[in-house]
Amino acid sequence: MALAQFLLGNITFISFIEISIFEMIGGVIGAVIVYIMYADQFKHSYDKIDPVTIRNIFSTAPGVRNLPRNFFVELFDTFIFISGILVIVTIKTPGVMPIGIGLLVWAIGMGLGGPTGFAMNQARDLGPRIAFALLPIKNKANADWQYGLIVPGIAPFFGAALAVVFAKFYLGL
Repeated sequence: MALAQFLLGNITFISFIEISIFEMIGGVIGAVIVYIMYADQFKHSYDKIDPVTIRNIFSTAPGVRNLPRNFFVELFDTFIFISGILVIVTIKTPGVMPIGIGLLVWAIGMGLGGPTGFAMNQARDLGPRIAFALLPIKNKANADWQYGLIVPGIAPFFGAALAVVFAKFYLGL
């Protein structure tokens, strides 16, 4: 959303960078907090659960790995998400915005989230993926940076940019 706000001229480039950095830091800190809260459960599961399953607690993963298709899915999910938000925020009725955005996230998750886990934001995947790489987890699976940097790392930027173009030139927002 920060990229969309920047491209729409609502925030400066410096604000975009600051927001992006703090979102990423928030993703790392949030993942570390969850790890601390569930440290005993993690320790209890080390030899019982596949290490990839533990990694997938921290980051998204495709149902079927096909990087071009996974990239398109994440781009499209983000396009729908940002376009939807840009329309929802124009509704001035009190209380509609949070309900509308919540329903939008739910609908995208249920309808489009299966193939990739619908990160739709780099901080939602890369922040926790960084935390996973740094945390002292026994028998740790590979952090899968190839997927993480390409699909949830880059595709949402393209989806957000396309949503801005759509909102400006088709919806007239």
